Amino acid sequence: MMFLRRLTIDNHLWYALKIGIGSGLSIYLAELLQLEYSSSAGIITLLTIASTKRETLRLGLYRIVTFLATVFLCWLMQGLVGSEWISYGIVMVVVTFFLNVRNLLATLSVNAVVVSHLLHNPERTINNEAILNELLLLAIGLVIAIVVNYFQNYESQKKYLEQSVKAIDLRMQRVLTKLAAYLRDPELDNHVWEDIIQLEKDLLTYAKSAFDYQQNRRPLTDDFYVDYFEMRLQQCSVLHNLHYEIKRIRVFQSDSQIIADFLGEINEHLPVVAAPKAQLHHLDDLVLKIQEENLPESREEFVSKARLYHILMDLEEFLKFKQRFVAGLETPQQQQQESSGLSSLREKVPN
Repeated sequence: MMFLRRLTIDNHLWYALKIGIGSGLSIYLAELLQLEYSSSAGIITLLTIASTKRETLRLGLYRIVTFLATVFLCWLMQGLVGSEWISYGIVMVVVTFFLNVRNLLATLSVNAVVVSHLLHNPERTINNEAILNELLLLAIGLVIAIVVNYFQNYESQKKYLEQSVKAIDLRMQRVLTKLAAYLRDPELDNHVWEDIIQLEKDLLTYAKSAFDYQQNRRPLTDDFYVDYFEMRLQQCSVLHNLHYEIKRIRVFQSDSQIIADFLGEINEHLPVVAAPKAQLHHLDDLVLKIQEENLPESREEFVSKARLYHILMDLEEFLKFKQRFVAGLETPQQQQQESSGLSSLREKVPN
């Protein structure tokens, strides 16, 4: 986990360097061209550098479109209202409303700066020189942001995701171990459900990092990590939804023991990147065995058997999420590479 934290700090540092270098370079170029409000170029760069190259390009395009609309609106307002601050307020109300309607509020801050520059004019007129100044500031800020964000620390990002996979596998195994113990002892309270909730939250964070890595790697296709964390998130959801049923079935130890033993088998093969054919076959055998047993003699036994059957069906879905994930890998060679790569990672990297 220490290695994972160090990689997180490295990624944060890399992002901070891009912000600092990009913003400073933008201000330098704006001053070199003797533009007014040169610091605004640095702010535009800072606000445009996103977590992915794709998002930076998209945000840059939206900034250009909304910039043109904002300039046009300021031009319409010139001379109509005598007070600068009233003009600014009216323009910002209109700009904010339409940006909010179009879900483009990410561009609002830059447009607000543009409005303040254009309306803060003693002559109360917006001439071509003022518009060109703002356009050049925008162009410098956007170009530098796109260029700087083109440089990505792919190696560090991939190491972070590899370590995240390792950490999630270990935590999933601990959860299944605690869940099996929870089933075997009706009096035990080992906080396994809190662990599952926290694991789901962390998986969302890892999934976001995997998505950013995937987007930054385009046009190359690298979906393994996105699909992996999505699969684990779906499996956690299955376990979370079983909370009520597992809590109730603990009363009948003969039934809960079946679930605990099967969870142990799932746990044994959890990190392996291979279809869980053996576990699914075993589950089918368990269901057939339940169907061949004598009918329950009491209502309580009947309810317990129904819960047992329901839990097994949900665990089948748990396994099928992994089966679909493995089937989604492009080729058997890729499956073997991913499996061997993660195995070697577990051997080399300390916990």
